Amino acid sequence: MNLLVPVLQAKEPNGALDLGIIVVPTMADAQKVLGQLKAGSNFAVLAKEKSTDATASDGGYLGKMEVSELRRELRDAVQGHALGELTGIVHLPSGFAILKVLAAPPTTEDLNPKRISSLLSTGAIRLGAQVSGFIEADTALLDYAKPADWSRDVGTVCQLRQKSLTNAQTSLADILSSPEEMRAHNFGPLEQGQAHSALAQLYEYDAQMDKAIAEWDAAYGLAVTEAPGYVPNLQESLGVSYLHRSELENDIYAGSRDLDIFPPLHPGMSYEHTEDSKKAIEYFTKYLEQTPNDLEVRWLLNLSYMTLGQYPAGVPARFLIPESDFHSSDSIGRFEDVAPAAGLNVMRAAGGVITDDFDNDGLLDIVVSSMDVCDPIRFFHNNGNGTFTDRTEQAGLMNQLGGLNVIQADYNNDGCMDLLILRGGWQFPQRKSLLRNNCNGAFTDVTDESGLGAAELTASQTGVWADFDNDGYLDLFVGNEGSGTQLFHNNGNGTFSQIGHAAGIDHTAMSKGVTAADYDHDGFVDLYVSNQNGANVLYHNNGNLTFTDVARQAGVQEPAFSFAAWFFDYDNDGWPDLWVNSYVVSMDEALKTYVGGPRNAEGLKLYRNKHDGTFEEVSKKVGMDKVFMTMGSNFGDVDNDGYLDIYLGVGQPSYAALLPHELLRNKEGKAFVDITESSGTGELHKGHGIAFADLTRQGREDIVAEIGGAVVGDKHTMRVFAAPANANDWINLRLLGVKTNREAAGAQIQVTVRNGDGAPHSIYRTVGQTSSFGGNPLEQNIGLGPHAKDVSIDIFWPTSGTHQHFTHVPPRQHLEIKEFATTYAELKEHSFRWRQAPATALASAQKNAH
Repeated sequence: MNLLVPVLQAKEPNGALDLGIIVVPTMADAQKVLGQLKAGSNFAVLAKEKSTDATASDGGYLGKMEVSELRRELRDAVQGHALGELTGIVHLPSGFAILKVLAAPPTTEDLNPKRISSLLSTGAIRLGAQVSGFIEADTALLDYAKPADWSRDVGTVCQLRQKSLTNAQTSLADILSSPEEMRAHNFGPLEQGQAHSALAQLYEYDAQMDKAIAEWDAAYGLAVTEAPGYVPNLQESLGVSYLHRSELENDIYAGSRDLDIFPPLHPGMSYEHTEDSKKAIEYFTKYLEQTPNDLEVRWLLNLSYMTLGQYPAGVPARFLIPESDFHSSDSIGRFEDVAPAAGLNVMRAAGGVITDDFDNDGLLDIVVSSMDVCDPIRFFHNNGNGTFTDRTEQAGLMNQLGGLNVIQADYNNDGCMDLLILRGGWQFPQRKSLLRNNCNGAFTDVTDESGLGAAELTASQTGVWADFDNDGYLDLFVGNEGSGTQLFHNNGNGTFSQIGHAAGIDHTAMSKGVTAADYDHDGFVDLYVSNQNGANVLYHNNGNLTFTDVARQAGVQEPAFSFAAWFFDYDNDGWPDLWVNSYVVSMDEALKTYVGGPRNAEGLKLYRNKHDGTFEEVSKKVGMDKVFMTMGSNFGDVDNDGYLDIYLGVGQPSYAALLPHELLRNKEGKAFVDITESSGTGELHKGHGIAFADLTRQGREDIVAEIGGAVVGDKHTMRVFAAPANANDWINLRLLGVKTNREAAGAQIQVTVRNGDGAPHSIYRTVGQTSSFGGNPLEQNIGLGPHAKDVSIDIFWPTSGTHQHFTHVPPRQHLEIKEFATTYAELKEHSFRWRQAPATALASAQKNAH
């Protein structure tokens, strides 16, 4: 059995070595590369061909590294290796690595240290305890005997996940329970401690917490006498496990209550059952007595006291992280979680969420996916009265299992919104699924007949639909992990042709986010790709279905560790800006955003469009030079002031990752202000798919958040944070393309308004712009600010090149506007009726963007 677990080893290597590294996404990939290297393949050539690390272009050369400065897992790996030797496979947060101790440096110069992954070099970024079993369960699955093409069938993947997990748990437990078996496997005390830790992780995966804690206890007892250097890590692991068991026992994950909001909405409120929280405090305190400045464990100790109703007063002063560190300097009022009342408190693992009208009744429905390969996608129909009905079975979706993300599009222009499920992100290549909306409340899997099924299986969680050649049909771009990105051209007959290589767009990286916009207003939609552990890519559309990477020239290559990204016009100047979340798996670094202190991780990036094909990095200027450990996130206008706000879901696989999500208010395009504390939206558990949507047709955008982690034991109910009432006006626009694609993706909207006696000003939106990890509806809910008057609407349609202009439009309406039309439809009581617009509507053939 090959399980990746910490090696209990006291001795550490010293000195400087020339090191090379190859990082690949999966254990299977690493085993293949290691076999090629042992058979004589050139290390530098394979690194350039296969590695997802930033050093790939330099043949995997890390530089001359002081071994003592490497992270522990890399120090352990190179221990005792002579010049020219390869290490075994090492698990890292960015993938699976093989190192080589180089006999001499290559001819290339040493890399700038800033280019070297912080996870691979200095060790200055603390990753903390990884308690979830995510890696161990995936390793067990990949090592398990499997039939050919097993990952093309989602049902088979589910069965193998369940069988392999049970097999790994049982096999390792049997060995540890038998002295004869331990002798046969050469298990001395150190190996026993390693095995108990591995078994604990396997039990953590599906929340068998009693068994997991027993195994951690056994490893802890062995470490005290055999490897005292590992005692602190095991103390934190035990503390995390007890805290997680306390949350489960008190129904925090299923209950979705105020008890997992930070800062606490009701100070003094406590868990009903507190014994496990007290045990967590015991272990966290033991850890901190030796390492009092560890921010992650201090934070977990504070949260443990919160479960007892004793935060902040009961926390020992030397370990207190005060609530004032999280104070909001601004407020728009409290949000209310209405998911239980709305019938949306479904338990989900990490996954995507989209909101849109899937049955054309004028109301926004909700679709959610799940990383759990045995979970079906869920479809919730909007009943029009503030509640939703689960119609997954009626929609024919019960056999659509797994999927870290889901994206909507009307790819065949029939007026009914279709679905694309992306699978395998952070794991292993799996099947994509294209689901055609039959316009009768059900969906049909057309993956194979569309041509998408014939494409190479990839591990992905990110894709974007856009009309890259302005032919009126939506094309599909998919970002993959460890294999080439894919561009599928829509043939206009329900099928797609893969043209990524011909388009010059099939680069290989650990791609985590893709987003599309015509950033330079040349009439063609461009692409941005964010990557983990490498430079990001901005593909300029050349107008002939080929693309050129201009990220370096445009100044948008960072962060080196990126996740969700999107184009949006945050300052309302009519040009798409770019938001890119950084993602370094470190509670310690994220907490420094609140408590201060020098950080070692890179922050998120906000790039302001300079209107000349380049961008200015302005995150510090707008108060957002911060580290949030962001995963799913999105943007919308929660106060209807016309400026787009942001909600960030945060976390990572470990049960230790408990950080408040962030609601950031846009202050007139000049700054973003944290209003998490004042809004009551600081959910502590993992945040993935996020969407902003007017679910109740009141003109206010609510926040729909899928909450849940990467493993079965970390599932959580959804959150639907209903926005507080405000006095600002709004208008809701649903555009329907005729020559342009039916859903009007890429259409540009300019709303001009006067507030009271103020001067006219404009608000800009583009249909289809949303986060790479969360799906807002295609309709546009546009805040107008207070006392809106003299409202006019201008629309540019990209395929036809036409403009429409409407004046004196009354606010607080839901409108439907068709391309070329001189009238618009007004939605009243959930039904559209056509009437003549109150002013001239022009549909000219001008082919110029505003």
